[in-house]
Amino acid sequence: MSDKPERLENDVLTSLQPGLARLMPEIGARMWKGYYAAEAGNWPLARWQLKEMTKLFRLGNITRPKYESDVDGYIHDDIDPLMEAIAAEDFAAFKLHFGEAVDAANEFHRRWKKPWIIWKLPSTPPPDLDLTPVAAE
Repeated sequence: MSDKPERLENDVLTSLQPGLARLMPEIGARMWKGYYAAEAGNWPLARWQLKEMTKLFRLGNITRPKYESDVDGYIHDDIDPLMEAIAAEDFAAFKLHFGEAVDAANEFHRRWKKPWIIWKLPSTPPPDLDLTPVAAE
């Protein structure tokens, strides 16, 4: 008997990686925090939250490639307009695109046979962050 641990096969390693079901709670939290950061005028925080959210989606493309086309489409059609509104510091545009992004996300849930998942923006800002914009140094 060898003291070396057994090597795991690629398919086993892949199955251990987080799929979208494990990533979605963090994706939703970043979307929520990004909205309220934008509403507060904390544009750097809003940008960062949505950039980190996009990274999580891209991780999901690697671990669950069957969703890649829809995820890429969602980023292009729904997240990119949010990022443009953030760059313009235009909350009215951000709010409009945010509603569209939520509707699109819920349509993807239906498309992927999970109609019981209906994401919505929590009614209050996240209690764990001070959303007050910080003056540039």
